[in-house]
Amino acid sequence: MHILAVLALAQMPWSTTLPARGVAFNFLRPMITGTGVINGAAYLTGRFPTGSGYSLRLEVPFAHLDQSGITSSAFGNPYFGLETSRDKWTFDLGFRPALTPEDQLAPVVGLYSDITQIQTWLPHVATLSTSFTYKNETSTGPIIEVGFAPAGWIPTAGGDVEVVLTHWGSLGFRGTKVWGSLGLGGVLGITQDGDFGERTFYQFGGSLGLTQGQVRPALHFIFPLDDAITNNVDVILGLGVGITIK
Repeated sequence: MHILAVLALAQMPWSTTLPARGVAFNFLRPMITGTGVINGAAYLTGRFPTGSGYSLRLEVPFAHLDQSGITSSAFGNPYFGLETSRDKWTFDLGFRPALTPEDQLAPVVGLYSDITQIQTWLPHVATLSTSFTYKNETSTGPIIEVGFAPAGWIPTAGGDVEVVLTHWGSLGFRGTKVWGSLGLGGVLGITQDGDFGERTFYQFGGSLGLTQGQVRPALHFIFPLDDAITNNVDVILGLGVGITIK
């Protein structure tokens, strides 16, 4: 329980491929020497309006490891959440059951792929989270987004509950055909020992994608900013696609 984690669905640029109604697929590949092309983590997410201003949010994560003759695949902790918006604010409440297997190495790739998804790959840890996001955007023009998200880790095999606080911000631009965004995300371990620097992890990333069409592809990049990650991975590259359901 001494690995920092962040909100289940932090609103960093590489998560904005999810349409208001539809599904998205994002594949993030940590650039680790000696690994196969499909070595990485995949996230299938969906947003489905239920009426009365609420939407159901779902995510199914999957990781694959192929390195030095070692092959491993595993599903991570799925996400179930309810989302609502008021003016420029979005509120989300969600839960991840503890379904990540402990006898597979593939979840390690998920840990490296995106620190905003670390809780997705922890075995024997369920996560209850909520988020508050402010987003200022128009059909074309600048996009400004900031948010914070308290979350609790609930151990299912003994131990104490850990509380973490995610904070993030991004700045981008939406054109008639293309959108782009850059963001910085961090997480503070509220209940963990150590000074502020020891309890906070950060990463910087961005995305570039299409704004038109029912199928909208995007490219992602992430630069970890903490030694715990950069000792093994300098950059994560990704591909995404959002599919609007009419």
